[in-house]
Amino acid sequence: MTATTPRVSVVMPVYDAGQPLEQALDSVAAQTFTDRELVIVDDGSRDPTTLTLLDAAATRPGVWLHRTPNRGPSRARNLAIEHARGAYILPLDADDWLESSYLAKTVPLLDADPGLGVVHTWVGLTGEHHGVWRTGPFALPDLLSNCTVHVTSLYRREIWQQAGGYDPIFVDSSEDWDLWLSAIEHGWRGACVPEVLAWYRRSQRSRERAARRPGVPRKRMRDMVAKHRALYERHLEDAVAGLYEELMQSGATLERIYNHPAVRAGLAVRRLLGGGKPPA
Repeated sequence: MTATTPRVSVVMPVYDAGQPLEQALDSVAAQTFTDRELVIVDDGSRDPTTLTLLDAAATRPGVWLHRTPNRGPSRARNLAIEHARGAYILPLDADDWLESSYLAKTVPLLDADPGLGVVHTWVGLTGEHHGVWRTGPFALPDLLSNCTVHVTSLYRREIWQQAGGYDPIFVDSSEDWDLWLSAIEHGWRGACVPEVLAWYRRSQRSRERAARRPGVPRKRMRDMVAKHRALYERHLEDAVAGLYEELMQSGATLERIYNHPAVRAGLAVRRLLGGGKPPA
């Protein structure tokens, strides 16, 4: 890490993350690209393990810790970026982590192309979900109906400035989706490194669970359309078609699961035990 202004600022909001925080912190320290800093905002944590890990992290070179009352992830990220010095920003949630080559493989793309605003990578899914999220495209109309890019994506600081920061109106999730739409509105392009370089953990504490409560997705989508109305109006047919396709794909996925031989066998056993009706 250089003594001058770092090229990259990794920003991490933390709220009672517990033991997974250690893996997130270590993954930043292990980056082979060293022209970086880590800016942490402790968003009112009370968990003893979290506090201990944060206190230890604050003693490392190039790590800056700021503490605030609990105000939510958007405000915590914004505060971290306000204190950050890097021209490139990489958000990292406190329960996710990076491969050691993440910055080494993403920074050169921004360096080489001034018109490129965002570099995203494939994302490994861990915890209560599994597989690989092949992110993208960072383009319309895809981004109108679905957040196609993970929050842990490297982007230019100007994108955050032009958007006015992460919007706290998106309490349960999607503040990153809002930022990506703003980047599109300002003419930025995105590029993908087709390799798993970030890991996304889902747990019982994940905000994603609250984001799926009845009524919450409806409000979130209404807020998104209201904020980016001109963009949605210009691409109305594509936006509606994309949402419809997402719905149809979800239905097809459920049908494949329901018709899987193992599931059908389980349902048959349940019927024999008197626990259910025959399938249609």
